[in-house]
Amino acid sequence: MKKHTQLFSSLGMAVVLCMSCFASAADLPGAASDEQESAALTDAYTAFAGSSSNAHALVDGLLNGTRITLEAPAAAGHHASQSSFVPKTGKLGYDNVRMALALAQAALVKAQITQPTTAQIEAVLNGGAIMAPYGPAQMPGILALRSRGQVWGNISKALGVKLAADGSVAAASKP
Repeated sequence: MKKHTQLFSSLGMAVVLCMSCFASAADLPGAASDEQESAALTDAYTAFAGSSSNAHALVDGLLNGTRITLEAPAAAGHHASQSSFVPKTGKLGYDNVRMALALAQAALVKAQITQPTTAQIEAVLNGGAIMAPYGPAQMPGILALRSRGQVWGNISKALGVKLAADGSVAAASKP
């Protein structure tokens, strides 16, 4: 009986130690690096998204597969506009978020749009029509293509943008 008590006591102690290790895992550098990665993505795409809050909404929504709400500031005599959508891919990892946003930005630059509206960002990501300086254009939707199993190289080809070996993206040619 004494051996069983010692065994259970030892097992109990091991369980407590393991539980404390798991509880403190959130305090390890991995959690901080996730925050740093999110912040870096937000900073990198603030100009593209039109504001830091829009960039944060894009990054957060793509990472979690949740509704993304983008707001455009009110222009003189007009109300602020808003675009809200759910990413067609569900949750994405940091590298996939980075690639999706890089491709979106490059596709819009190819369409001669350097300061996209919230609706244009939604269309380039999920698919839809946009008004480009040269006229209407149909965007196949980066996330729509990805949700159908397309790899990033094929998506970049569908958008007419070049995907470099290092993962960088550049607009290929004018429409």
